[in-house]
Amino acid sequence: MDRTATRVDIRSFTTDDYAAVTRLFNLNYPDFQKEPDEVRFEDESAPAHCRWRRWVADCDGYLVGFAGYRQNPGTYHPRKFSLWMGVDPDWYLRGTGRRLYQVVLEAVERLDPLTLDAWCRDDMPCLLGFLERRGFVRDMLVWTSVLDLASFDPSIFADVVPDVEASGIQLRSVAQLGVAEPVVHHKIYDMWSAIREDVPIPPGEERAEVPFERWFARFDRRELLPAGYMLAVDGDQLVGTSQLWRAPAADELRTGLTGVRREYRRRGIAFALKVHALDFAKKHGYRRVLTENESNNRGMLAINERLGFVKKPVWGHYLKTFAG
Repeated sequence: MDRTATRVDIRSFTTDDYAAVTRLFNLNYPDFQKEPDEVRFEDESAPAHCRWRRWVADCDGYLVGFAGYRQNPGTYHPRKFSLWMGVDPDWYLRGTGRRLYQVVLEAVERLDPLTLDAWCRDDMPCLLGFLERRGFVRDMLVWTSVLDLASFDPSIFADVVPDVEASGIQLRSVAQLGVAEPVVHHKIYDMWSAIREDVPIPPGEERAEVPFERWFARFDRRELLPAGYMLAVDGDQLVGTSQLWRAPAADELRTGLTGVRREYRRRGIAFALKVHALDFAKKHGYRRVLTENESNNRGMLAINERLGFVKKPVWGHYLKTFAG
């Protein structure tokens, strides 16, 4: 397209825009790559009580930006909203982001908001300055890290899994336990519900209940990798997990939740689960594994550092507070 064109129209998002919006999302949030089907799923599976809306910047049929607000089902509050926006780097500093943000802000302000939050990586000065000039203040940091599996040597940790299993804890994958078994689904959900209580969330947020049906809708997705979704089993109970999910790049995997029930901690189970999962990934030809951790979660950060994960530029959670 002619990048000297200046006519940009802001219009409401339509379902024909998923591919273009996903492209823009991936350009602006490179550590959290998505596919159009995943963005569509997030929209269509949003609970009825969670508001969301999106706009796009259209230049003669070519989308050069998007922005919108949504409410997180996992930390739902009727007056708290999240801002997601992105502009094609070739269109930075042309006022497109400012126009998109103003549309979102006016829409949110009609909903009597308490807060509007956003994410920005520290090496993105345009977006960082954009947020700070509009009253957003950073209140949490999250590290994304990557492990090059070519440099990962499972033999260094050869005793880790046998030592844990000698204590009576068995490490199994969802594929081994039965990916289609409803009883397995409910056991995983029960374990996930317990572990998520200790996953760090931004200050001032409170967890909302996630019903089994909503949890299972995401579990039952094509991104699920049953053979890489590891579980720690004690008798009939699931006590820990470390999950690998498919990523848009065929040679990459994303780490989901890694954690252990409180009463099973400090027994090396989480570390053994991670080793077991990474050994699987290396043996099956994957090249990289991506993960993320809140900056104060020293337990998980220490595990990842020991395994060889390398930190990328840190992401900040930014909050704008409204009067009243």
